[in-house]
Amino acid sequence: MALVKATMFGELLGVFSVHQADPLTPGKKIAKAFKNYLLMGQNAGGFTTSNVVDIPTGMTIGQVFLSQLPSGAAIGSQIATALTSMAATYMSMNQIGPPAVTPSHTGPLIKLFSSPQASGMSFSKELAGILDDWTKTWVVSGLIPGSPPIPFSGPLS
Repeated sequence: MALVKATMFGELLGVFSVHQADPLTPGKKIAKAFKNYLLMGQNAGGFTTSNVVDIPTGMTIGQVFLSQLPSGAAIGSQIATALTSMAATYMSMNQIGPPAVTPSHTGPLIKLFSSPQASGMSFSKELAGILDDWTKTWVVSGLIPGSPPIPFSGPLS
């Protein structure tokens, strides 16, 4: 399989096309959509994703929405931090450690949450694009079993 931004966009659109009465719900659904997206990926060795933990991240993002912070910068920064923690839980077959992840999504998320959005569709599209671009910068390393084992390192696809 491969990372498909349109799938994540579709899930996010379902979240942001209607009003959510519970502020925790969007956070949980953002994390779940991101997890589902990551589960479609493969590492540079061609091995599939085996696990990503989304529950604490979903609650953390939901708490950010619940707290109703007055600054889009604070919202974007805290959500970026929660997603970076989620990235550290990413595991794929024959991977030898957590991915090397830069915080390149922080600035775009701050901008997203600091700017008015025309619709849930435009917000979902922008968020999916930010997460897709960021994910494709991760570097995952591992070893292909064999004698000798063959190292691999590179972005997800």
